[in-house]
Order: sequence, then structure tokens, then C-alpha cells
Amino acid sequence: MKKMNYRRKLHKAGAFLSALSIFMSAPATSFLNSAAVAHAESTTVISGSNVNVRSGAGTDSSIVTSLGNNTQVTVMNQATGTDGNVWYQISFAGGSGYVRSDFVKYQATYTTDANFEDYLTQQGFPESYKPGLRQLHAQYPNWVFTAEQTGLDWSYVIQSELQGTNSLIEKTVRSSWKSTDPGKFDWTTSTWPGFDGATWVAASQGILEYYMDPRNFLDENYIFQFTAHKFDPAKQTLDGLKSMVQGTFLEGAVTVDSTSNLYQAALQSMYANAGNTAAADTASAATDVTGPTVADSISDLVNSGMSSDEVVIAYEAPSAGGDSSHYVSAVVPVSGTADGSSTDSTYIVDATGTGTDASAGLVSGPTVAAADSAAATDASAAAANGTAATDNSAYLQALAQGSGTMTVTYSDIIMEAAQISQVNPYVLASMIIQEQGTKGTSGSISGATGYYNFFNVGAYAAGGMTAVERGLWYASQEGSYNRPWNSIERAIIGGALFYAQNYVNAGQNTLYLKKFNVQGSNMFKHQYMTNTQGAAEEGKKLGKAYTQTMRNDAIEFFIPVYTNMPETACPMPTKDGNPNNKLAALSVDGFALTPGFNMDTESYTLIVDPSVSYVNVSAAAIHSGAAIQGAGQVALAQASNIIPVTVTAENGDQRTYTITINKAGGGMYSSDQAAAASADGSAAGVSVQIESSDASVSVSSETIEANLVEVGVGPL
Repeated sequence: MKKMNYRRKLHKAGAFLSALSIFMSAPATSFLNSAAVAHAESTTVISGSNVNVRSGAGTDSSIVTSLGNNTQVTVMNQATGTDGNVWYQISFAGGSGYVRSDFVKYQATYTTDANFEDYLTQQGFPESYKPGLRQLHAQYPNWVFTAEQTGLDWSYVIQSELQGTNSLIEKTVRSSWKSTDPGKFDWTTSTWPGFDGATWVAASQGILEYYMDPRNFLDENYIFQFTAHKFDPAKQTLDGLKSMVQGTFLEGAVTVDSTSNLYQAALQSMYANAGNTAAADTASAATDVTGPTVADSISDLVNSGMSSDEVVIAYEAPSAGGDSSHYVSAVVPVSGTADGSSTDSTYIVDATGTGTDASAGLVSGPTVAAADSAAATDASAAAANGTAATDNSAYLQALAQGSGTMTVTYSDIIMEAAQISQVNPYVLASMIIQEQGTKGTSGSISGATGYYNFFNVGAYAAGGMTAVERGLWYASQEGSYNRPWNSIERAIIGGALFYAQNYVNAGQNTLYLKKFNVQGSNMFKHQYMTNTQGAAEEGKKLGKAYTQTMRNDAIEFFIPVYTNMPETACPMPTKDGNPNNKLAALSVDGFALTPGFNMDTESYTLIVDPSVSYVNVSAAAIHSGAAIQGAGQVALAQASNIIPVTVTAENGDQRTYTITINKAGGGMYSSDQAAAASADGSAAGVSVQIESSDASVSVSSETIEANLVEVGVGPL
């Protein structure tokens, strides 16, 4: 509660520390540093969690299969594809085909490193983990791999994660990725019911095993799902964040008003520099406007106990044009010039308090637009005369009263959220991209309702609301985590606070543990997402933030290890097509099966008269794409006959129903065979031995046709 009170005060005071200018530390010295790196063209693997193999070179060729990350392949040839890209012809266990060259990686040659081998053994990594870790060590000798010994049995973990709707997958994926467990596949309609909205269905055991098995993701991209999420400003910088979000909607800018921490921080930087103007009284006036207490960091404010004064954290905006100085600029619409002419232009007041015309070029970093035309005109006139503005105090006062707006980048806001929540900003960005997509077109962040939910907190279908609707409802409520989230800045900060308090601080401090909670007292529950692919895909996005220089540092990865794991990494399921291999109907014409037909019952029996020489078996599949073998006319050549009826689903899965037909006295005739026998007299006779000359026997034709012979015996 103390932290939340602090943050509310901080927001009210308009205080914040934005992007810091930080130099990268030199790569840490490590004892894991003696591996040689070379390329061995004979050893190649697939680089990607689900890579299509095609029949020819080009995306217009049919898909042969798909391969999982780190699958070993052999490159046989290369060709220029119909799409203009280079394609490799590859062979692999089970087939061959073509893969675009950027999805094939030549592995580095690992030179045995005794220290590293001892370290892996000390950590308790199983032998099956070591090939991937050796590859990474050959590429990045300073990286540190820590084994998280869960002590959990692998099968137990998988079965626990399969319970309920812990693990979901998108409905559009191949069928072998989707579950056919009870309640998770509708056999009567051959469809998967949606969970958490119509587009998410239950994941299969095979795909869950693939994504939970750390051995599948020990490469330089997906490994980042195992990095810790603590904010380290020495290594996580604004430049690194901007590099990471390139090509996504997070590369864009956001307009904020005077309620924004960033707005107030930029404004205070202008106040602090207003004293540099030519007029001393202007500096005095500017100081009188604010009366702030300036601190260097949030921790300083915490240590000071948060005085009642307005408190502002020192702010440095990104530098312009490579200049080492920093700027905060006010962009003011001007209606008039020094000579009285009527024209519209833009005037800039930079961090020194000196005015320049917009034609000189906008400085980079946050910009504030004010609506105070009188102050702007005075500033413009001063600029036209080559002097400093003399009425900056009035201009700053207008901004302080909230009459302007400021443009900041998403990266500025995410760095702000990282500083407040103490969560790695790269992680925050990767989470947002994973939740909202690279284009950011989700209704969760459109702003149409006046609320935003960038991390989809509380976004699940319930109470008649869709996942998006409920997420926005949560965002609209007053209360914890900086809510209501009625601005982009509040929503990103609030989501970061929620994640920090509920996940990072609870021990779920990696992307893997955020999805698969295999630690603590609440295992297999309290998982941030249901998307089975989430941890791996977010990890890959997170890796993009790390430049080659950054990767040379001693990055630590916390990799889970389970007991009784399979000897090799769990493969990615590749089958596709509808899996329904059940029957809608099964019958033997003219006879009644025991028990009565049910699509889930696979064994049936039938007793027929010894004279029955054949039966007609009828079967119908539930799914139109399934094939049936074993139906039709079947001869009964033995006293006991087993008739298999096999259903092959579209995906190749088979199910066999069996009918066991025994010939025995008192067994049934089928109606058609009974009628035929009655017609030719060959099978309708009844032999009765009479002990008295007074006895009589009668048999009606109706009973014969009904397969039931009633013998009437007169008095003896």
C-alpha cells in the first residue's frame, strides 16, 4: 500500500524520470571464455519454431511439412526461388524439400572447454541440454547459464499444464496442435470449442511438450525467454528499446497533455533553463511559477519521504542531431510576426530559453505545443530581432496551466514505466507486441472507449463480455495499478506495475515462468497468459533488443530442468487435417448389436444361427473427410468371426471398431435370410421327436419370418 500511495503522489505532482543517457558497460569477464568459433558447413539446423518445408523453391510451392526450431538438416543444394529469395534444398529425418535460406543456420564449431564442461556438470544440466548450451557458448562465451532445478517430474508437469484451459492455441493452427481431450473437441460436429473467445482453443499434449521443453529453444533468439526481468539501466537503454520496436506500432509517437508525468517533467526542464535568458526578471518570474523541488531519481524521493512540495525528477530528453546536449522544445502556433504581418508559422523555445524559427529545423525529443498566442507572438518578435524571448514566464505559465500538449514516443513511456515498476523495458515492449500485435490494431488500445489496456490485464471472456470488453471494463475501474487507464501513459505504467507486483515479485521473473509457473507455492496456476507459444515468441522479440555489442556482455539465463525427461527434445507435431475418426452409425443389417451403438464404444457382439453364411455391415463416419474400411458384405466362414471396421481421419489417425459374430444354436436369422429360407424350404423346417402318438406339432409361417420358432405341443 505504501508503494501505491507513493506512486499516486508522484503522478499528482507530475514527476518523472524519463530516458536516461547511459553508456553500455564493457563486457564482463567470465571464466566461460575459451571456446573457439568457426563455421562448419556440414552442420545445419532450422532457425524458427515452425518453419515450412516446401516442394519447390518459392512460397508458391506446396507445403511438404513443417520443422521445429533446432531440427538438424543437411543442405544439398541452393536455388533462387520464384519469390527472388535464396532457397536451400534440404534433407532431414523423414523427408526432403526446400526452405528459405534465412530459416537455416550453420552452427558454430565448439572447441572443448574444460571449465565450461565442469560448470555445466556442477549446474546439473542433463546431457541432452549440453549440445545447445555448447553452441551458445561458442557464439557468446560470456553468457552464463543457470540451471533452475525444479525437482518436478516431466510427465506430472505436462499433465498439470493440460488441466482446464491453462494452455490454449490459436484456432487457425494445424490440427495436431489442438487437443482432442474430453470437453476440448466436439466429436459430433468435428470442431474445437473456443475458450477465452472463439479464436483460442485447447492445445494438444504434443505442442505443449514442444514449447515447454527448454532444449528446443537453446539458441541465440529464443533463449531470451529465460532472462530475468529486473530493470538494469546500465544495460537496458532507450536506444536499445527503440531498436527493438522498429517496424512495430511502438515505433510511433503519442500526444500527452498536462496530466502526463512526461509533460510535467519536460516543462520543469524548461523552467530550470529559463534563467539563461537575457532578462533576469524573466528568470525570476519563471522560477516563481513553479517552486519545485528537483531530485535526481525516484529512489531519492522515496528516501526523502515525499515532502508536500511539488516534486519533479530531473529530465533529459533525447539529444538532437548527434549533439551531446539535450533539448526539451516547446512548439508554439504563431499568428503574427514582428513586423505585424499575418501569417502562420511555428516558433520553438529550446532548453536554453532562446527562440528559433521552425524553419531552422525541429529538435528531436519531446515537444510541447501551447495555445497562448500572446506569449507566442512576443517570443516570435524577440526571435525576429535576434534576441531571447522576454516573456517566457507568461509562456511557461500558459503551459503550466495545461493549455498545451506534448509529443513523446512510446519508447519514452515504456522507459518511464520501467523506471517506476523496475521491470526490464525490453520485456514490457515484447509483452505489448505479443498482446497487441505488431500493428497495434486491437480494440484493447484503440482508445474508442476512452480506456486502454496494453497488457490485456483482466482480458478474458466472462459475464457476457468478450475478452476485449472485459479488459476495457477493468481498465475503466478506479483503484490499484494507476487505474483508470484513461490515457496511453497511465495504461502502460499501470500494466507494468501490475506485472511487477503480481508476477516478477512472485518469482515468475522470466517469460518462461510467466507462462509456465513451475515454481513457488502456486504452481500451474497464476499464469499470465494461456497462449502456449507466448513465452517462446516473446523471447524472440525480446532478443531483438540486444545488439551484437550488448550480446557480448555476461547475460544470465535461468533455464528450467525437470526429472525423467525424454532422452531427446520433444518434437513439434506436424500432422494436419481433421482428427475425427469416430463413427456416427454402425450396424449389421437385420440384426441388433450388443451393446447398442455408441460412437465411443469400439467392441460389439452378435450371435447368429449356424446357417447364416454372411452379413451386411453398414457404417457412417461423423466427418465427411474420414475414410472407412471393413463395411459391406462379410462372409461368416468360421464359428467365431471378428469383423474390424477401421476409420481413418483426414490427419491419418485411425480408430478400429470390432464386431464379433458367433454362430450358435438359438442364434438369430437376419430377416432377409429367413425370408429366403422360407421361400425355398431349405431352412424353415423344424424337427421334433414325438414321444406319444397323441402329440401334435404346429409352426406358423409368421414366427419363422420373425426368426422365432414357437413349437406348440399337444397333450401327451
